[in-house]
Amino acid sequence: MSHSNKKILYGVIGVFVVAAVIFALYNYAGQEAFIRTTLSGLTLGSLFFLVAAGLTLIFGLMDVLNFAHGSMFMLGAYAGWQFYTNPTFIFGVLPLVLAFATGVMLIPLVKPLLVRLNLSDAWQNRLPKLLYVAALIVTVLAILKFDILGLAQTAMVAATTTSSNPLAELSPQEPLSRFLWRPLLLMISGALVAVGVSKPGDRTEISAPEPLRKRLLFPIVLFVLTIVFTLIRESASEGVLLMDGNLRFLLAIVAATLFGFLLGALIEITMIRPLYVRPFFIVLMTLGLSFVLRELVQVLWDPLAYQMVRPPLFAQPGRATTIAEWLMNGSSTISIAGVTFPTYRLFVIVLGVVMFVFVTLLMTRSRLGMIIRAGVQDPQMVEALGINVKQVFTVVFALGVALAALGGIGAAPFLPVQPMMGDQYQMQGFITIVIGGMGSYVGAFVGAIVLGMARAFGDYFALKLQLSPTIAEASTVIIMIIVLLLRPQGLFGKKD
Repeated sequence: MSHSNKKILYGVIGVFVVAAVIFALYNYAGQEAFIRTTLSGLTLGSLFFLVAAGLTLIFGLMDVLNFAHGSMFMLGAYAGWQFYTNPTFIFGVLPLVLAFATGVMLIPLVKPLLVRLNLSDAWQNRLPKLLYVAALIVTVLAILKFDILGLAQTAMVAATTTSSNPLAELSPQEPLSRFLWRPLLLMISGALVAVGVSKPGDRTEISAPEPLRKRLLFPIVLFVLTIVFTLIRESASEGVLLMDGNLRFLLAIVAATLFGFLLGALIEITMIRPLYVRPFFIVLMTLGLSFVLRELVQVLWDPLAYQMVRPPLFAQPGRATTIAEWLMNGSSTISIAGVTFPTYRLFVIVLGVVMFVFVTLLMTRSRLGMIIRAGVQDPQMVEALGINVKQVFTVVFALGVALAALGGIGAAPFLPVQPMMGDQYQMQGFITIVIGGMGSYVGAFVGAIVLGMARAFGDYFALKLQLSPTIAEASTVIIMIIVLLLRPQGLFGKKD
């Protein structure tokens, strides 16, 4: 039997198996329970996909096993919750992050200069370490006596207050005259990191330098943003809190996603890039990073769980019968085939589908996707075309982290925001890409839906039959084992 005929046969068998499972579940659970559980499974599947899509980019394209991916999901939830509840912390810290990123983005500018240094082999290895230590010292000086803990707790206060005036929870920012030196020092710290990462005196990585205009673009943009957000820290916080709740939630989604992208870029440049030749060290570094980030979150916001208030569009009492009625009245629930379902969970399902289409089109139909795929498969050829492959890797990693952060803010309005919330989703993300197939976005989407359904129906049967809730978690592992036995490359993966 030919390969194409085998694929058709397996497809037909798969369709019959899925149809049989759906028929059995429908008859056993009944119409109402089946529809409600299916919608819950699609909600979980959408979140699983956002995590798995990020892992597919990072692991599938870069062969980087990021054990801090769940922490990125968690940080996205905290960033979105903080922005929506009280953005004082976000706008207070953002200029510092942008200043550090400005310094780091000087790498393309300083590399052509540093390779001209006539350093011995010993100093080529020693100097970057000294620069990292100097950067750490400067960073400590920059944040010395900076009340970052007080800024973080503004959201905690706002989440528990009953005040009708949102501006009452704003905390005063540090005076501009005393704050200005902090971004300056962090810019210097980032520049020291940039010099260290650039490997002064190392001529083995010399490539055709980019035009000066391209090398200056990102540093100038980040520098301007640093100045802008330094000047508007307080007014920006006030403006966000006075916005309509729906618009503020939309901005929280954008802010959390951009935060994830920026964080991912900084992690790749400063921590991942020097370790590409030692993949095992990357595993250890990301694993350690996940613990550090989790502890940092507990210091800033305490180990307590917080619930993000849903925006008005999903919070008004009552049940809508149509999509138009829901959008007009902002009902908290909607009737779907006679079954009442939370409107926010319906939004999460739509978000997952939209991001699946976006990621697929981005990677398969856009010029950026073509450059990314070419840069990963044949970096020498891409370098010869004048494209910086290191920047390509940075974009891939940053996109992966941004997707995880988007999943975190998407989950925040109906899942408790707490330090451990990303662990489960990271594990399910790894299982998803194993089931779907490495590097396949269609596989990641299908695998996420399968796992979401398994978890939802597992929880349903565990509750109905009075079984242990862990049966739902076990079901996803069992599905992974079955797929690995029947098709080791995954449902949509290609054979090596």
